[in-house]
Amino acid sequence: MTITHLKTFQEEAIRQLRKQFLELWKTTNRKLPLILKAPTGSGKTVMVAQLLKDMSNDPQFNVDKSYLWFSFSEESYTQSKDKLFDYYGGANEINLLDLNDLSNSRLEKNNVFFINWQKIKTSGKINGELKTTKISRKLRNPTEYTYGDEGIFDEFIKRTQEDNRELVLIIDEAHRDTDTVLADELIDLINPRIILKITATPKTEPSASDVLQKRSGFVEVIRKDVIEEGLIKEKIITQTKEDLDNLAKKEIDQDLMLLELAFNKRLELQKEYKELGLEINPLVLVQLPNDDQARKETLDKSKLEIVKDFLRDKDINEKDTAIWLSNKKENLEEIEQNDSLVSFLIFKQAAATGWDCPRASILVMFREIKSPVFHTQTVGRILRMPEAIHYPKPNLNISYLYTNYERNQIHLPDSEQGKNKPFVFESKRKDGIKPIILQSTFMGRTDYNDLGDSFQITFKEVADKFFGLEKKEFVENIKKKLIAKGLELYHVKIKNKLIVDAEIEDYDNFVKEIRERGEDLSEETSKHDLERMYNLSCFNIISKQEEENKKFAPERSWGKLKTALNVWFAEKIQEKRGAYYTIIVNDSLKPDSILRKVIAEALEKYRPIRQEEVKKKASRARRTEDLEIPRPSLFYTEDYEEIKDLNKNSMTPFYIGKDYTGKKNETKFIKYVESKNVDWWYKSGNSGSEHFSIPFYDDVERKEKLFYPDWIIKIKDIILIFDTKQGLSGTVGSYDTKIKAEVLQKWIRKQNKAGKKFKGGIICNVAGIWKINDNDEYKADANYTEWKNLSEIF
Repeated sequence: MTITHLKTFQEEAIRQLRKQFLELWKTTNRKLPLILKAPTGSGKTVMVAQLLKDMSNDPQFNVDKSYLWFSFSEESYTQSKDKLFDYYGGANEINLLDLNDLSNSRLEKNNVFFINWQKIKTSGKINGELKTTKISRKLRNPTEYTYGDEGIFDEFIKRTQEDNRELVLIIDEAHRDTDTVLADELIDLINPRIILKITATPKTEPSASDVLQKRSGFVEVIRKDVIEEGLIKEKIITQTKEDLDNLAKKEIDQDLMLLELAFNKRLELQKEYKELGLEINPLVLVQLPNDDQARKETLDKSKLEIVKDFLRDKDINEKDTAIWLSNKKENLEEIEQNDSLVSFLIFKQAAATGWDCPRASILVMFREIKSPVFHTQTVGRILRMPEAIHYPKPNLNISYLYTNYERNQIHLPDSEQGKNKPFVFESKRKDGIKPIILQSTFMGRTDYNDLGDSFQITFKEVADKFFGLEKKEFVENIKKKLIAKGLELYHVKIKNKLIVDAEIEDYDNFVKEIRERGEDLSEETSKHDLERMYNLSCFNIISKQEEENKKFAPERSWGKLKTALNVWFAEKIQEKRGAYYTIIVNDSLKPDSILRKVIAEALEKYRPIRQEEVKKKASRARRTEDLEIPRPSLFYTEDYEEIKDLNKNSMTPFYIGKDYTGKKNETKFIKYVESKNVDWWYKSGNSGSEHFSIPFYDDVERKEKLFYPDWIIKIKDIILIFDTKQGLSGTVGSYDTKIKAEVLQKWIRKQNKAGKKFKGGIICNVAGIWKINDNDEYKADANYTEWKNLSEIF
């Protein structure tokens, strides 16, 4: 299976996709777009795979539907189909089909049909006649195997529609040419209810009004969340033409310099993986220019020959180099495996789209000679993490791009609107500064706000107590106690009036049809209808909880509630499943439902239990590692600027953000600390494994988080750790600051008990005077009563 456990941001995206999908469906309109905008490496295919799986067994949505999955190349469609097959673990209620299955004549319920749309697109209509391209002629034109005037693909679609089966169109890489006339013709044929568009960079995004009025849907995954979960690298460090010009030595060609930098970086990363005991062989991707052949006609060597000669001179075995060109493919077997012996892959465009090899961390990209267009998609191939986690060695969480493109020509994946810019400025630790070692924390996120398997135990305890049940009782005695509490057990029929009065929301008119039928539901009427109503009731009970300590995500929790009810009733009343389904649904639909009270009490009791489970999961996912401060080097984007004329800073040159909240406050502090007698000062970052962090539990958000202090300062044998905050009207008085202040003091006490010398706290500029709060219990009043002047520390 590709990813055993979905990440928190993936769960949230799937929840939003489901909600918007159902709301769009309910409008009964057709061809409604639903856009999933998610960064490269976020697991877009996995999220859609889980969505389809959920929709095939959704308590609120049991529509007869099937899916068409459009991709834009043969490789892309094969990769998508294989990913779903892998994710589902093979056999599944969702059948995955392709052109080899056209002989089935139609799609069945919940089938997913994958196709490279190039094989079915047309070149439009001339004089009202459909004109096919050469590649699509076999599928779109009538043949001896078709019955009418249409091709086998068109017949396949129309037969599916004749069964009153709805179609949903899924378009992968939707930023391609899906908005052309050619694509419109196909969409008219399919006439889907929903068009799910998957892309990192949509050409257009719906307006807020369109989403509000249910004319379209839009779900966005934030890049920062993907990085925090460890799926992709924290940043991409680039060595550009400008850097090469500065580094260039007359006797070294720029092409060789790029290869030399990449070769050496691979050795560094390989060493760090080994130090962690990991069998991961970092892969270097070398992209040749498309016009490499034209270059060969004018120069002595092609780029391919230059690369091959370089690797030969480095004693790299030919078996350890893979080639992926249109006319030549070598050593590609199992190249995606983390422990593959292949260390270099030479390619042009073949590996640029859709191909995944998470151990690839380094890319050498040669500039095109004739038309220097930077291939953004290729950079996406070095974004993923080998094991979908970040490592305690920060260099392993970074991608490295070596290119002779100029800085202004480089565009990284998902870099629209100034996001995900390349890291182009390097700051190095000053010579002569001996770094210190701080214990820093790395962790993944674990809280999905769902019911766990242990809910069964809590429900049993609450239900047994509510009904006054002993550990060992005869079944007949148990039934008497249940009846005494108001639960109907015998000759139960679910009155249609209960269904009519119940506020149950679904999206396929199931409840409406039951109501209109006007008959009572019972075990004998329809097992299918009874189970659907049971599923809906479980979903409804979870989703309608109003008290905060009883709220859990219904999409992932209704099944756990159903299991808990099934286990308890099967043990207590020892009847057939249909019998207790009827009992549960009948009671849950009543305004004075007994079981709703029991469930609500169980949810409340389970909240602290689940929180403790989440804490334990977080502690297992948390690692404490030694971090060298100051870092050997740090990298910055063009959103940073250099501050000159500094003496005590540990990194040179020193870069600071051009524009951010709190900049004025922090630059004031830099001037202050520069005037003090310190060995050095270090400005830390606010995220990422290369920066120092302290773990804490946020009671408000109910999850484990990391605190990144702003400043680390050395004075002789003492280390100071500060976090700057703005006055009472700003952040100094917030609850978040209080939590961080107290966890910092706890961390300092722990270090000092171990024989180290640390001081620190929250600092704030008050009327031109820097003050500090280093108390175990943090308070911030208008008079800064428990604060002292920072000069006392220095």
